[in-house]
Amino acid sequence: MIVLDTNVISEATKPKPSLLVEAWFAAQSMSDLYLSDVTIMEQSFGAERFWLRSGSVRYKEKLNETLAVYSGRILAFERHIAIETGKLLARREAIGRAMSVQDAMIAAICLTHGATLATRNTKDFEGLDLKLVNPFEDG
Repeated sequence: MIVLDTNVISEATKPKPSLLVEAWFAAQSMSDLYLSDVTIMEQSFGAERFWLRSGSVRYKEKLNETLAVYSGRILAFERHIAIETGKLLARREAIGRAMSVQDAMIAAICLTHGATLATRNTKDFEGLDLKLVNPFEDG
């Protein structure tokens, strides 16, 4: 199971995505790729901001397409994951490596499910015993 961070799913929906990301997606089995509720929230936020500024529903439509493609493969942010998120945030703060709440939420979802996280921002998740892959890098 591979959970896609927002930067990966956003890249995949661009008109001209990174060739590395395209190749990475082509090498994956779609049934192994998942999203999290956190990524859906971040995409919804971006789509709404864009609509409020421009009146364009382009990103709202992309979000609806993404929801359809990943139907049944979107991991929920549940109470036990909320508790793990709080623990992660406190532990990271205690060692001087604070992280964003959203990143902690995604990390807790991945750790709870034993999933790999596909992200461009691997440094943000280092030191968490979390399996990481960066589709933006060769190899």
